[in-house]
Amino acid sequence: MTFRRALWVLAATLIPTPALAATAPPSPTLIVAISVDQFSAALFDQYRGRFTGGLMTLQQGVVFPNGYQSHAATETCPGHSTILTGRHPAATGIVANGWIDRATGQPVYCMADPAGPVPNRPDAPRGPANLKVPTLGEWLKAAKTQSRVFAVSGKDRGAITMAGHNADGTFWWDDTLGGFTTYVPAGTNADARLAPVKAFNEAVFAAWKKKAPAWIPLDPRCKVGLGPHKYAVMTVDHELPPPGWEPPPAGEDFHLDPFFQSWLRASPMYDKLSLDLAAQLIDSQHLGRGPAPDVLAISLSATDYVGHRYGPESAEQCDNLAHLDAMLGVFLAKLTALKVPVMVVLTADHGSLATPEVLAERGFPAHRVDGKALLKEVGDKVAADTGLAANPLVGDPYEITVNLPPADAAKRPQVIAATVQRLRERPEVYTVFTQAEALAALPPKGKPADELTLIERIAESTDAVRSGDVMAVLQPFTTVGVPIGLGDTVGGHGSVWNYDRRVPILFWWPGVKGYEQPLPVETVDIAPTLAAVAGIKAPPVDGRCLDLDRGERATCR
Repeated sequence: MTFRRALWVLAATLIPTPALAATAPPSPTLIVAISVDQFSAALFDQYRGRFTGGLMTLQQGVVFPNGYQSHAATETCPGHSTILTGRHPAATGIVANGWIDRATGQPVYCMADPAGPVPNRPDAPRGPANLKVPTLGEWLKAAKTQSRVFAVSGKDRGAITMAGHNADGTFWWDDTLGGFTTYVPAGTNADARLAPVKAFNEAVFAAWKKKAPAWIPLDPRCKVGLGPHKYAVMTVDHELPPPGWEPPPAGEDFHLDPFFQSWLRASPMYDKLSLDLAAQLIDSQHLGRGPAPDVLAISLSATDYVGHRYGPESAEQCDNLAHLDAMLGVFLAKLTALKVPVMVVLTADHGSLATPEVLAERGFPAHRVDGKALLKEVGDKVAADTGLAANPLVGDPYEITVNLPPADAAKRPQVIAATVQRLRERPEVYTVFTQAEALAALPPKGKPADELTLIERIAESTDAVRSGDVMAVLQPFTTVGVPIGLGDTVGGHGSVWNYDRRVPILFWWPGVKGYEQPLPVETVDIAPTLAAVAGIKAPPVDGRCLDLDRGERATCR
């Protein structure tokens, strides 16, 4: 080192530097965890400069634009199960939206729970029985018995997975009955469980009789790419507002009509219902104003339904996000007005891929695969190869279960090997793994999410009992599903590829002096971070605590 350089270094150590303003997050009395279903990092990147409401406010906090649902099973149920547990689906047990019961050969829905009857829905019991691990709300209740936990969503699998096993209220919108509903654990009764939403439901229906909900376009910049577009054999007429549902005359009782419910799901009005109920629960349950921290989980489902019906990069999705931004602005303003310490985190359960037709126009080798046809063709060949009387394959290409009658049980290893071989012959298939290979491939804790191998991603969402015997990795830019009618999926997700795994993770609280950190983090990091902020010890988890303080103080103690 030269003499001049030495003097410069010495001077630099002697010159005082102004300390960063205090940025430590408060010890919250209310933790609000928001999941925006199918809000990919790509969508966040594409529109973040347009946001002027709540999504702009959240960007003033601590921004991790390169978050990951690091596992392979990029669906709603597994993704939500990671957010407030700190565990990957391999540990939560929620390996897919549904799986095959090996004992019966029948499909099992991820939130099916015989111990959780749903009022007036004897055919659809729901509950957290399949969730193998506790949530942040349960950690809090164990440490601070006066903490309360509520969850709201358009989907039961969005609410139950984030609420956990002993929440004070878990509510989702019931398409069949109309209005928010819940499950009824043993020892409770339906009237008591539904009491927090009864008046809300009644007020919604009364308001709709006076003026039916309508999609009113919000951002004129979204009116591009309109007109008819063909997806496989189906044509979607993209318009703002989308055509197809016309408000009936005032006073008409329409809210139970299946066509209306289908329209409602794929509209900004769906998320408005969830956010309005969340706001009412804050007031009616006095959340954030008790002696211990409360948790309010909100899963917003419209982005997923809009993305599936119209495509993630459609004009409809653009305008839906403009509505979401505005509605979140109103909601965050309410939180600020509470004048209590609040911590908010927003993320997503999975990402998404633009429709293959749009991608093909942009020069990508994108295509559709009929998953049922693929399994039939492969399964028929496997049956012939192994001397079976019938196709033994059930599930979908991502999770294939070998379903054999008892008389053929000894052939299982042979059938699995034949399935792998036949799948590898298919041009739609990139590679294939067996369950045994995945179970042996869990990555070391702390390995960056963007560096996981394909089999390590699959391992993070593989369970020895619930997962399939064979997992096919389809070629990049593949969408499973061939739409034939309105409401069918034109845009999808569910793959091991990064476009389905990448999601934003945003932390915010009133008065935050935020920063942005582009290195990869994971949704399993959220729960241990919130636990540290709340001053409780997290159990052993797959994630790590993230430091939310841009200064010298540490969030993680």
